Amino acid sequence: MNPSNPTDFKIFLGLSIATSPFIFSILLLYLLSEFMTEFGKASEEIFRSERLPILNFPNFEP
Repeated sequence: MNPSNPTDFKIFLGLSIATSPFIFSILLLYLLSEFMTEFGKASEEIFRSERLPILNFPNFEP
């Protein structure tokens, strides 16, 4: 789009400035969801039962 007069240029510039925060927020939400997914996978690996030590509890019989 090639603005021909100053009013068209102002509208074009205003629309461009107003659109960029939405694009950045969508990108940020995508990156945040990817990070949280990877963080969840890593925490699942840490808390898997085969990696945890076996705890020996004494028998308390009355």
